[in-house]
Amino acid sequence: MGAGNGTLMLDILDYIRETQPDVYSRTRYNIIEISSSLASKQLSNLHRRVASAGHADKVNIINKSIFAWDTEVPEPCFFIALEVFDNFAHDVIRYDNTTLQPYQGNVVIDKSGDFFEIYSPDLDPWAAEFMKLRNRTLAGEYVPAWELGYHPLAQPKIWRGLKNSILPFRGNLSDPEYIPTRYLEFLHVLRDYFPEHRLLTSDFTHLSETIPGYNAPVVQTVMENKMIPISTYMAIQGFFDILFPTDFDLAAQLYTAVCGKLIKTASHREFLEVWAEVDATSTKTGENPMLSFYQNAAFMYS
Repeated sequence: MGAGNGTLMLDILDYIRETQPDVYSRTRYNIIEISSSLASKQLSNLHRRVASAGHADKVNIINKSIFAWDTEVPEPCFFIALEVFDNFAHDVIRYDNTTLQPYQGNVVIDKSGDFFEIYSPDLDPWAAEFMKLRNRTLAGEYVPAWELGYHPLAQPKIWRGLKNSILPFRGNLSDPEYIPTRYLEFLHVLRDYFPEHRLLTSDFTHLSETIPGYNAPVVQTVMENKMIPISTYMAIQGFFDILFPTDFDLAAQLYTAVCGKLIKTASHREFLEVWAEVDATSTKTGENPMLSFYQNAAFMYS
């Protein structure tokens, strides 16, 4: 899902053909790509690089959103999603500082094109499902990942009240939390349409220069060849990238709750120390950039 230029696909198919030709003979590589432009680029690669590598009959490109998927795939498969979760949409939640009742944020745009947030105690189905699963999965207590900030439910009641007195126009609501509702919807797609899947995914555990809030995203755009971050997600659509970190401990527990399968998590370094040819990426000085880089990334695999 989201295969970019298809380079990893070529490497995977080359490796399987070289090391396990009997497995290669029955392997099919399906790309699910929501972007029409990337799907076209992948198709171009299929006719050029993939064909020249001898893999053309192995590859199928499906220009479709995974959230529009409606066909069951009963066969065993590996579902690969690398740097995909950071692009999944999230919902913003604030909690009543007295009762801790969640309020879901909505964005409205007036006739002048200005953005405004409004909060409602009526949660949409995916936000309500997330709250139910999180509370059930973690026995009613949410232990946040330290990289993602100070969770509003973990803040002392006296501190939440003090914030209200200092900022009286907050409406008695806590700091925001951004919840992975699109990720939860993705898990239901896996469960319902790919029952024999095994998942391999990697993404960012934390990001720098995020907007305020727990599990908050980076919102940025390019200006004069420089990446410029801004302090709000209420920006003109199509001109800004919005990237979210992933709480992998929570993601793993939600995966098990929805899909009914066990899954493992590992830091980028831990994963490569087990699965990579580490010696092949060591420098003459003994350093290994494959292990020392990407300290804000992790893997999850079933």
